[in-house]
Amino acid sequence: MKHLIYIAIIFLFATSCKKKTAVVIQAQDITSDGAAYAGQEYAVAESWTPFQETKSKIVATGFLDANGKASFNLKMKNNRKYVLGVSEPDNICYGGLVQHYLDHEKNNTVIFEYAECAYIKLKIDNVNCQGLSDKFVLYRKNQIGSIDGDFGWQHDGCVYWESNGYSTVPMGEQYYRWEVTRSGNTTTYYDTIYLQEGEQRMYEINY
Repeated sequence: MKHLIYIAIIFLFATSCKKKTAVVIQAQDITSDGAAYAGQEYAVAESWTPFQETKSKIVATGFLDANGKASFNLKMKNNRKYVLGVSEPDNICYGGLVQHYLDHEKNNTVIFEYAECAYIKLKIDNVNCQGLSDKFVLYRKNQIGSIDGDFGWQHDGCVYWESNGYSTVPMGEQYYRWEVTRSGNTTTYYDTIYLQEGEQRMYEINY
């Protein structure tokens, strides 16, 4: 019986303990200026369920350095979960508060991506209207992806449209493609603009 107890203790120790795992955090801006998010606080929470109630505790905390980075070693147990979180920077339009489950079996490099805000207002005017058969389709995207999903934003006929207010978008490059159809002929146009952090701009399309 004693031997069985010793074996059980050894087995439990072997399955619950793990050598230290390296964790590297990088918080970066996805816009072209590549700003670093220095000073953001990070924390790792350890959780387990001994019976029916889940328990947790913070096992690592710190702050990102001037380059938006941090690295540390973490002793992880196989029968527990570990979640890494980084505090949300101010004026963020993409990224927000993100949590990441750490992997027990390998070193972890976790990249948090953010984008700060800018503001844009659209004005669209069919200045050479030929009639109800005119067709206008607008496709918009930024570094994060399509703004309008898989479908373009369509107006038919003699159109004058202006948004009521400014829309919040991630700063950086904004990509526009629009198709104008008149008398059965379609012409495609392209444009790219760059919005600074906090910038407000009216963007006009006259077609």
